[in-house]
Amino acid sequence: MKIYWNDCGRGPHFDAPVDVTFEEADRISTDEVRGVQGNFIGLIDEQDRTIQFYFEEGIPENVDDARHLKTVLMDFPQPDKKGSYARKVMIGEVRDLIEQAFQVGADYRQFGRLTFVPW
Repeated sequence: MKIYWNDCGRGPHFDAPVDVTFEEADRISTDEVRGVQGNFIGLIDEQDRTIQFYFEEGIPENVDDARHLKTVLMDFPQPDKKGSYARKVMIGEVRDLIEQAFQVGADYRQFGRLTFVPW
């Protein structure tokens, strides 16, 4: 699996992703990418499919445990269809969803109910 991310302008660009294990991706998602609006992490599987986790909203400063906040957009870009399959997820779900991507790939059909959003 390859990874790219953005943490307030820091991280590898999507056109230059780096190889990672699940453990490395997990560490990056928790230690490198802060819960700030606009930050994201993307994974590209061996079949060139992508799954992204994008902070649509930042974590408020007064929140000690943000796992329950549904502020992350899980997104599967589909350039050939000019849109994405997506749904909002809780911050606390992201780790398990990353692990799932490592197990089944970034196949949107393996991630439950999603909505197609045209670009």
